[in-house]
Amino acid sequence: MDRSRLAAALEVFGSLADSSLPLHQIQIVLFVGTFGSAGCTYAAIENRLGISNAAASRSVNSLSTSARHRKTEPMGLVEVFIDPEEGRRYRVRLTKKGLSLMRALDQL
Repeated sequence: MDRSRLAAALEVFGSLADSSLPLHQIQIVLFVGTFGSAGCTYAAIENRLGISNAAASRSVNSLSTSARHRKTEPMGLVEVFIDPEEGRRYRVRLTKKGLSLMRALDQL
């Protein structure tokens, strides 16, 4: 990707919120988007980005539809759901808003 396309992609992300998203949150959205409706586990996010479980949890929470600790509106880009194969594990997938964002990025 050339720099102008990267700048355009960052503008798409920048249009989502009043404040800019940290790079690791952008990486999480892009990574989760590669898994489709099955979503991915927190462990996959941790391994891919080299972050702790706590950092993954905080980041996913701030990107989710029901951000418990945010003082602002939830971003609504991802949703957390119980893994149907392992009821003690959670998975993360894109919401309709997150999928729409991916489509906008794909058109760049």
